[in-house]
Parts: sequence; C-alpha cells; structure tokens
Amino acid sequence: MKKLFISTVFFASIIVSTYGQEGFAAKAGFNNVSISVDTGANFFGNVSDSELGFYVGGGYNFEASEMIDIEPSVLFSVVDDLTSLYVPVMVKYKVSDKFNIQAGPQINYLLEDLPDGEFGLDIAFGGGYQIDDNWFVEARYGIQVSRGGNFGDVVDINTLTAGVGYRFN
Repeated sequence: MKKLFISTVFFASIIVSTYGQEGFAAKAGFNNVSISVDTGANFFGNVSDSELGFYVGGGYNFEASEMIDIEPSVLFSVVDDLTSLYVPVMVKYKVSDKFNIQAGPQINYLLEDLPDGEFGLDIAFGGGYQIDDNWFVEARYGIQVSRGGNFGDVVDINTLTAGVGYRFN
C-alpha cells in the first residue's frame, strides 16, 4: 500500500510541476459512512450499519492540462462512532466549463483506538459543479479496496461525501 501511495504522489508531482496551478480550496459537507462486518456465520454472514456525519478540510487544485485537474485534499471526518482522516487524490476530467467527473485513490486513517487496521485504501469516484470562479459543489463515493491487518479481512468501510467548497484563486 505504501508503494502505491508513493507512486501516486510521485506521478502527480511530475504532472503538476509542468503545468499551471489553480489554488487552495476549503471544503465542508456531509458524509455517510457504511460499515459492513463479515461475521463468518452461515445464516447471518454480514452485519452492516450506516452513519451520517460531516467533514471539513482543504485541498489544492492543480491544472494538469486544459481538460484535467488533479486535486489532493485532506479531510477530517466525524460520525457518531468513527472519526477519520481522508486523503483523496482526485483526477478531475472537465466535461464542460462547469461540470467535472473525478476519480482516484483515497487513503483513510481511522482516528479511533483500534489495535489493527487504522490505514485503508479506497477507490473514489464522483462529480463536481463549479458554481462561479470560487464556489463549487461535489459529491464522491469511496469504495474500500484494502484495510490493514486482520481488521481488513472482516470489515469494509465505504464513504459517500457531498459538500461545498470555496477556491482561493
């Protein structure tokens, strides 16, 4: 997992170092965290729950080309029983001047006192709408690909986020 993260950051750094930059953004919104636990029982194999919370954070949007932006972010997420830190690196394809579709890896770190499985890797995808030069809205769904240790063998954590942001140009 460390090699994948380092490779992604390295690749993104190479791309963005040769093109223009758009700027920092502050973000906030709602998130829904879905947790599914494989109990191993034949009759009731999975138990799942979903919790609504919020997130705040920021990111930096790099203009890689006329049609593609790359935006790494750091988001602090709070739900009832699960506080996390998310680090998505979204590649945004501009469908038009206002709309974009986005996808990329998302690292998450559980800030709870767990003996195992704090780090996870998701694949996230979604879309965004640029309201004006500064304000935007976006929504994204993250699907867990892996989670550390034995914890990752039995627990899947997926996240839906929807929020608003302000870009400082």
